[in-house]
Parts: sequence; C-alpha cells; structure tokens
Amino acid sequence: MLEFDHVIAPLTRDQFLTDYWNKSFLVAKGTAGRFADLLGWDELNAILEQHRLYPPQFRLTREGRNIETFRYTTPSAGGIPRLNSGKLAACLSAGATLVLDCVEELAPRVRQLASSFRDALHASAHVNLYAGWHSQKGLDLHFDCQEIMVLQVSGRKRWQIYRPTRLNPLPDDEEASPKPVDPPIWDGMLEDGDMLYIPRGWWHVAFPVGEPSLHLTFATESPLGTHLLQWLMGKLRHHEVVRAEVPRLNDAKGQMAYLNALRPLLSEAFTDDAIAEFRHEWEGGLQPFPHIRLPDMPYVQIETLGDTHRIRLALAHHLHFIRDGDNWAFKADGMLYSGISPNLVPALEMLSDTNALGFAELSAHLDGEPAKANLRKMLAALARAGVILIEKP
Repeated sequence: MLEFDHVIAPLTRDQFLTDYWNKSFLVAKGTAGRFADLLGWDELNAILEQHRLYPPQFRLTREGRNIETFRYTTPSAGGIPRLNSGKLAACLSAGATLVLDCVEELAPRVRQLASSFRDALHASAHVNLYAGWHSQKGLDLHFDCQEIMVLQVSGRKRWQIYRPTRLNPLPDDEEASPKPVDPPIWDGMLEDGDMLYIPRGWWHVAFPVGEPSLHLTFATESPLGTHLLQWLMGKLRHHEVVRAEVPRLNDAKGQMAYLNALRPLLSEAFTDDAIAEFRHEWEGGLQPFPHIRLPDMPYVQIETLGDTHRIRLALAHHLHFIRDGDNWAFKADGMLYSGISPNLVPALEMLSDTNALGFAELSAHLDGEPAKANLRKMLAALARAGVILIEKP
C-alpha cells in the first residue's frame, strides 16, 4: 500500500519537513507507473458512469473559466442533472479539463493515501483529480492557501512555478496578492510517476501537452496563528471581563482600565505549553474517514466486548481530555462527554480513527477486573452514541 513516506522517497520525512515544507517547491522524479494503482482511467470511467456528480465537486474548466453545466449534463428525475457522455466528449475534445474534487470519497486507494498524508503531516487532507487532453490550460495562474502535492498518475503535463508575492496568504485575505512579474523559477515537465510539491502561496499554472494527462493534487491544511488565537479566545470566555462590553470611544479612562484587565489574562493564556495543547486538540478534531463494515456492523456494535473485539474512533481523530472536577471530559463532533473516571483516561487516549485496537490491548494496564468492567461499560456507552466503532478481528 502506497504511503506518504513512499511518495517523498528518497527524502525522509524529517528532511522533507525541514528543508521543503512551507519553504520551497520540490520536483521529485519517479519511475513510470508508481502511482498507477491509485486511480487509473478505467476506475475514473466507472466513477463517472456510476455516480451522480455535479458542480462544485465535478466540473469542466477551460482557460480559467468553468464551463456551464448544461453543456455536459442532461436533466433527470428529481432535478439532479446527470452526465451526458456525448456532451462530455464534445467539451473535452474542445480543450476542457475535467476536475473532480474530493476524489478520496470515491476511490479507496486514494483515500488510504490521503489518510497517510493526514497522519504524517498532522493536517486535514483532501484530493482533487485533474485530467486534460489538448493544450488549453484548465486553471489560470494562481496560488493555493493550502500546501499541495501533485502526483502525476498518467501522461505528462507542463508546469510553471513562481515565488510567492504575499507570504502566508489566508483564504479570506482582504489584501489582494499581486501577480508575479518575474519569470517562473521552474518551467518543466511532470511525467508519469513524478511528484511536485508546491508550498502555500506559491503561484503556479499547468498546461496539458496534447496527450491524455491525469494527476492527483493532495491538499493539506494545517492550523494557523488565526486558529490559535480563536482557540485562546474560547478558553478566556469564562472570565467576566472578556464577556463585558468594550468601553465607548469617549471613555479613555475606561478603555485603559479594560486593557489593563485584559493583558494579564492574555499573558496567562500564553503558557509555554499552549501551542502543544492547542495542536493536540485541533488534530483530535480532524475529520475521520468513514469505516463501513456491513452486514455485520449493526450486530457487532452492540455486542458485549470481549478481548478480541477491536475499537476505533468514529467521531474524532483522537480524544483530547479536559478537567471535569475530579473527573475528565472530552468533545467529539461538538458534543461534550463528561464524568470520565481518571483511571480510564489512559486507555481512551490510545484510541484513534486510524487503527482499531483490541480490547485486551486497551485494558492491559488497568488494575483488576472491576476497572476492566468499567472500561467495557464506558465503551458500550460510546458505541451507542456513535463515538466509536466496534469491529471483529
């Protein structure tokens, strides 16, 4: 199974993160066919034939403009359009690029690699597919507000990379980033099996070269300073002064008093471990990938837990615990689960959505059968709430 470390090889993960991540683009040549098993033309054909896809997830673009949906779809029952193969062929033959967003939701092997990206980079990950045939570009010169990694699955495509004109851009920036005026720092061809990493904010444009070309773009979003400050604000809400009205414009004395009351609270919030706590909580909230195991799932979910049952998180990537008096609590999918006994926390902290762990492994460090019985009771409650999935080995 292809994983993140295979994609960046021969670089190690530490080398990539130290020398390139959010710093510089990277072109890595690879052997032809090394990404072919992720999603080939036959699987793409099946996806387009068997799924009801429409904008914004599925679209056609040409020279930076989206092609009107009616030009490649036909109305159908329920008002949801469906692809018309004849119209689609006509648009593609006229130079359109086919774009399919969040393809990890449709292709199992792409999802497995996206999960590996998420775990390696501690960031959310989604994957978009681009297919072109002629010489017209799909998108104009642009930059992304995420880190992106392009995997050339089939054929070739020419790329131009430009340095950023605004560092660390935000999706909702009020200040526009000027277009680059200098020539590209790289103008080259991505071939079958090559990888291209483009940091956030670096301008780029891609051109088909008159042959079938298929590539996958893995986009990852990490927490920013804006997210950290929003998190700190949430932690300060319980203070009366934070909830108070801000003094009026003509109340200079009140403004100074208010600021003097706020400053020590902000200073206290910026503890040495604030970033570590924030990242642990933020990463715990990364969207889990669904794990569906029918037809047995409805029965296994309510079975009495034995040592061979396996447990996986379903509503969180991992659990982040906070104090709840003498006990502990955690949030999952916006719900607060409280009153958790301290002796159960180490076992629950082992859970993730990536790997299902056996009950015997989770309970190995518990002292005595009563503690194990309490863990079974807690897991059964979490299973009924849909926080975890119970699986057979």
